[in-house]
Amino acid sequence: MSTIFFTADLHFGHPNILKHSPARPFSDTFDIVAHDEWLLDLWRSTVNKKDMVYILGDLTFLKSEDARHLLEKLPGMKFLIEGNHDGSVRAYRNYFKEVYQIKNMLFRPSAYPFLGENMRVVMCHYPMVTWQHKPRGAVMLHGHCHGKLDGYNAQSMDLRFDVGIDGNLARYRFLTLEDIYNAAMTKVTGYGCSSFEEYAMNNYRPEVR
Repeated sequence: MSTIFFTADLHFGHPNILKHSPARPFSDTFDIVAHDEWLLDLWRSTVNKKDMVYILGDLTFLKSEDARHLLEKLPGMKFLIEGNHDGSVRAYRNYFKEVYQIKNMLFRPSAYPFLGENMRVVMCHYPMVTWQHKPRGAVMLHGHCHGKLDGYNAQSMDLRFDVGIDGNLARYRFLTLEDIYNAAMTKVTGYGCSSFEEYAMNNYRPEVR
């Protein structure tokens, strides 16, 4: 069975990312070429041809033909949720299965046996305060923040997670659907609930519901 991956904010070809994300490999030398080779190796050693990758924005700063050459090297079925730095890949939509601003998906235990129940996921590059199906326990996935919202997300009652590669959840790897489910259920069970919908009913204010 194919694996579903989530990632965001890879920033191929963006030298300043090494300044803004000092924990990344090669940030000490500001070697963007070596950094991009590390990212490419990470992708190719993680994702197989039949796997699905949801990219929640800011894939690359490479321009035109360089961006196309990068896309040709990335295995897997790629789905792009556009970020604010995806201008160079918009001309190559044919390299993606689909392109969205916001994507809403329902994953079922019949297809993914590790799920204890149906799990609805809403994806956007930007973190959202409210989203479709939130009152029924939908999980919100975002990028853009490079881990800087992790503390807020952890303290918030919202089932919202930064899937960006710099964040605490990813820790410089690609996240699987099972990773997301486990992170969400850790929060749900930590508040004494057994399901996403029960969590939402018990912990969201009436105006949210």
